Amino acid sequence: MKTVNQSLEALNDFLKENSITGTLTYRSEISHLVRCGRSQISLNVSEEGEKIFIELQKGKKKISSSSTFSLEKIAEIKEQITALYEKIEFMPEVEHLTPLKPIHEGDTDKHVADKKISNIDSNIMIDLFKAIDHEFTNDDVEISGAFSAGEYSYCVINSLVDKCLSYQGTDFNIEVVLQLLKHDKKELRSASVGENLSQFNQAEIVKELRTLFDIKTTTTREDVEPGEYDVVFSAHAFAELTNYMGYLTFHGEAYQYQMSMLNKETQKVGSKIFGENITIVDDPSDSDILFGRPVGINGISRSIFPLIKNGVLSNMFYSDKDTCDRFSLEVNNDANVSSIKVETGIGPSSFDEMIKSCTKPTIFIPYIHYMNFTNPAKGEFTGTSRFGTFLVNEGKIQSHLYNVRLNDSYMDLFNNIEWLSSQSAHINTSDTYGMRMASSITCPKFVKINKVKITGTSAPGRG
Repeated sequence: MKTVNQSLEALNDFLKENSITGTLTYRSEISHLVRCGRSQISLNVSEEGEKIFIELQKGKKKISSSSTFSLEKIAEIKEQITALYEKIEFMPEVEHLTPLKPIHEGDTDKHVADKKISNIDSNIMIDLFKAIDHEFTNDDVEISGAFSAGEYSYCVINSLVDKCLSYQGTDFNIEVVLQLLKHDKKELRSASVGENLSQFNQAEIVKELRTLFDIKTTTTREDVEPGEYDVVFSAHAFAELTNYMGYLTFHGEAYQYQMSMLNKETQKVGSKIFGENITIVDDPSDSDILFGRPVGINGISRSIFPLIKNGVLSNMFYSDKDTCDRFSLEVNNDANVSSIKVETGIGPSSFDEMIKSCTKPTIFIPYIHYMNFTNPAKGEFTGTSRFGTFLVNEGKIQSHLYNVRLNDSYMDLFNNIEWLSSQSAHINTSDTYGMRMASSITCPKFVKINKVKITGTSAPGRG
């Protein structure tokens, strides 16, 4: 990273020497992927990439561009900057555009890449699928999934400062699905995420799949009628709920454009919107989270940022300068590099303890599939359970269920939480679009919510 920083600072000096106002952002990735399909390794690939993003501003006009980056292309990039700046005269004025401000200045760089991930031997990744295949040799299952691992970095500077801000880290994320060929092709899933290879636990993944397999093959499958149910969501399912809820709650840009589920007239920072047992924070210094990044890609310094405190809305992310300019606001964070944490409670934290705690009919949902908004303004959504939905009663698993459909609202769910586990788990929330950028939510291992609306199931003849 040191060489990259020096190169970006040299390019920034070029901006200043030519009286050009602008921002330069560097991003890179090293990605390794092993994919398994129908119990065979179908892909084993590695790739690397570097890009530079150029944003220039002159008065009320702005222009941007991007290109591949290498240390050998510095002269070419200078030519690109010059040509781009010449074109800015032809750009329309942006009425609300305000002058560029300096990015944060200070020692906030963080370089924590685990080279065991950056240079991972693909045999380590393949061995996971081999171990699962060995465990289920006699069970007639098909294995599918992916093991992704890699390194990513970003570096930002603008013409109002002298030094770059940068971050470099690593991540792995794993998803494995078993299809039970002798059992109506029912499915099971296990997943894992981490920032150091030492956090990868092959035995734990295999054990979880075996536990779920035994439950699904030794209990009967039943159906449930539509209605309101007490539901225990696994960390994976609850993280999905939190992630989607966050799009409609924590992003100030959506709030200002009235695309949020919050009413600008009645629900503001300081309003109580959720139950008192909900506290959510973004704190890059918290040792309990993954991917604590003290600087944003937008060049802002990041520190503890409470979002929900005992149900009260404490903050919203304002990450985009253009939106902030439009509404006369200040950029206060960078949601793109946040690592949200839902604080724990005092509920059960192991699978067995969770099952024993359910003394009346309760549905266990391990994963929510195809979640989407049905009415964003009201925070209403739909989604289906998948990979092992159980009916729990009198402290034991009574049966496994057809997948159930949820049609509910985040307002109702986050105001009806009975308990949250006393221990947390890390859940991957990154996607595969664009350049590598690790993302996760840290949340309780299990969360019990009352009066969840189930409107249908996947049982034959049911919708």
